[in-house]
Amino acid sequence: MKREYDLEDILAEYSEPFSDPALQDETAPEAPEVGGESLLTPKEAWDAEEDEADEELSADAKDSKETFPAKAGLTQVFHAPAAEKKTAETEAAPKKKAGKKKKKKRESLAAKLGFGLLSLIFAVISLGVLAWSLLNLHPDTAAVSADTARTAGSTNLVSRLDDGLNNSKANALRDITYIPKHYSIPEGDTVAPKPQEACFGSVSPENAAQVMDVIEEARNSGLLEGQEMIFSPNLNFRPDTDIQYYYDETILTILWKELIDGSTVSCCEVKIADASQFRRKFVDDTFGSSNKLFATSLAASVNAVVAMNADFYMFRDFGIVVYDRELYRFSEANYTGSYKKYNCTDTMFVTDQGDLLFWHRLEEATPEEMKAWIAENNIIFSIAFGPVLVENGELQVCDWYPAGEIDRGYSRAGIGQKDRLHYFYMSLNHSPEKEARWTVNQFGERMYERGLQQAYCLDGGQTSEIVWRGAPFNYIDFGGEREVSDIIYFATAIPETEGTP
Repeated sequence: MKREYDLEDILAEYSEPFSDPALQDETAPEAPEVGGESLLTPKEAWDAEEDEADEELSADAKDSKETFPAKAGLTQVFHAPAAEKKTAETEAAPKKKAGKKKKKKRESLAAKLGFGLLSLIFAVISLGVLAWSLLNLHPDTAAVSADTARTAGSTNLVSRLDDGLNNSKANALRDITYIPKHYSIPEGDTVAPKPQEACFGSVSPENAAQVMDVIEEARNSGLLEGQEMIFSPNLNFRPDTDIQYYYDETILTILWKELIDGSTVSCCEVKIADASQFRRKFVDDTFGSSNKLFATSLAASVNAVVAMNADFYMFRDFGIVVYDRELYRFSEANYTGSYKKYNCTDTMFVTDQGDLLFWHRLEEATPEEMKAWIAENNIIFSIAFGPVLVENGELQVCDWYPAGEIDRGYSRAGIGQKDRLHYFYMSLNHSPEKEARWTVNQFGERMYERGLQQAYCLDGGQTSEIVWRGAPFNYIDFGGEREVSDIIYFATAIPETEGTP
């Protein structure tokens, strides 16, 4: 539904007076006098005039003052009360004595100036946010229909207005109360904000407990939303590798290498603040491009905090491909026997809320039904490889699959979701020591042990890769990267203009 904004309403909301609870103390000392006149704050001047007016009223005719409760989670903020409505109690209240008229409260010059200045400040902020939003729209979304483009543009504008106004208010009131900021990356943007160098960190396995301090900071900021992390300083870390992390108020990422049953696995845990930070990148931002690039180059081009391989969709032509909400691949031609290309494998879909949904192999649908399902579930993009490893917290056993060499030891890669906007990626590769590798079901068991609610197998072998700070984090099979057509990645949502939080 399109949301309408009334600038006068917005300015009126932000121009409402606020006060510190400390100023409500009736026992505060009297203001010192200079030159025979009292130095009063705007509020004290207001109160003095109220007292003068009230002295002319009889004690039983004084108006009761209504105090509004503070908003939950905020320092007390008081709003000007609305016009008083007549109730049974006010009707029954004692009437004022005849001949006594209450004087109209006079607003002091200081109060006028104070509240007027505050209104002006908020007006400038609001207009600035509106201008910035209009000038920074990104209408160039590749290969989308006109209706989809208009919807995305409207959604982006509303989202930016909401975020901008909230963040401007947070900045203006930062000395009075804490208001969490919210950031998101518009769907039409092909490049994410650049991560901040000061937010990266690294510790040795012996100092793994220091990472818990970073996790605690993220917890206190509200980023974790009360969720428990998979990372623990008690894991069996590979001793010759460091633990890496990145943290700002929109993303926490931790990477480590771990020994499991004598094999080295590379792990990456990510918690983001907004679903727009979980993204997919096609070479040339176009479905079907014949070009290929190393994952490190793709990650650098979009300012990824961390990136990993996806499904290398141009290497094979099965499965369902959705990109930027559009259905691009849904072939109903036969693959082998009666199995069709679009449903011979499991497909993972990512919604606009960052949740993982699955379409299982051999499930039937027409192109029209699939398009309707994509729209109904707000699907942003898909990954076509598989199989599904964990679904709704239950381990899935695979006994047949047309991709991925499921029954023999092989380099594996998979991604899973633990909680809301909370993800885990694991890669098992050959190492220089030529360690043993796993079957798909063995790999699925290791992912399941991490407490994931959903998990899915990605393209493995030499394609399996985690990109961290411009280089592969895991050991790549055969000692070098393979050019690919696509990656998935996680990004910070903090605009570069804001600097270090």
